[in-house]
Formats: sequence, C-alpha cells, structure tokens
Amino acid sequence: MAEIKKSIFINAPVEKVFDLALHQERIPEWLAGMEAVHDVPPGPPEVGTTYKWTYNMSGMRFQGTNTVTEIVPNARFVVQSTGGIDSTWIWTYEPQEGGTLLTCEMSYTVPGGGLGKFADKLLVERTNVKNLERSLANIKKLIEG
Repeated sequence: MAEIKKSIFINAPVEKVFDLALHQERIPEWLAGMEAVHDVPPGPPEVGTTYKWTYNMSGMRFQGTNTVTEIVPNARFVVQSTGGIDSTWIWTYEPQEGGTLLTCEMSYTVPGGGLGKFADKLLVERTNVKNLERSLANIKKLIEG
C-alpha cells in the first residue's frame, strides 16, 4: 500500500474550508483527475453515504464507489474508495491563526500484483503526488476566491 500526505494553508476559517467537504457533488471542481461523480444523495453527507465516481489518471479511466466512513465537523472527513484503485482519503482541518491548515493523507493499492507495484513506482505515485498537490491548490483557490 502506498501513502501520500500533503498540506496547504488556506486563508479562511476552518468552518468555511470544511464546508466544501459537505458538497461531494463539487468534487470534480477541485479534485485533479476526477471527471464526474454520480448518484450523490441530496443534503450533507453522513457516515455511510455512498456515491459513484469516474476518475482519469494519465488517460486510464477508473470507476468506483466512495463511502464516507467518518465525519468530525470542522476537524476530520474520511472517505473509502473502492473499484479501480482502492484508497482511503483522510482530510484533516486544523484552525490556525489567520486560517486553516488542510491536510490530506491518501493511502491506495494499485491493482495488478507485481506489475502494479512496478507501475506504481514509475507512474502512479508521481501522478498521485502531482494530482494531490493540484487538488489542494484548487481548494485554496476556490475558497479564497
């Protein structure tokens, strides 16, 4: 299992930053590579909320399901992803003077056994790091305006 952890400081209160997590239908606006989300239930997510997604990584299209597994308002939001590439996304929100430190810890398993692990080192990990950095920058831009 591979792991990536990245953070970004956002000039906004933690409540405003966390609010974006409550709008799963907006994920394609900020998550690099996410083409679409489908079947997102109306209203704020709860633990157990599921929806479908389509993700594009370097021309390879994956489809799967996300399940919200933990919500601590204004502090933590965790999503488990299955299908394509299984992953866990842990988002933490830390109030800091003048804003919020947003951190994402992503762990994932590339399918394909030994070949998958080799591909991970060559392509997938670099792509995931870049996409996570871009995604955090997109969130910052959306929230700060």
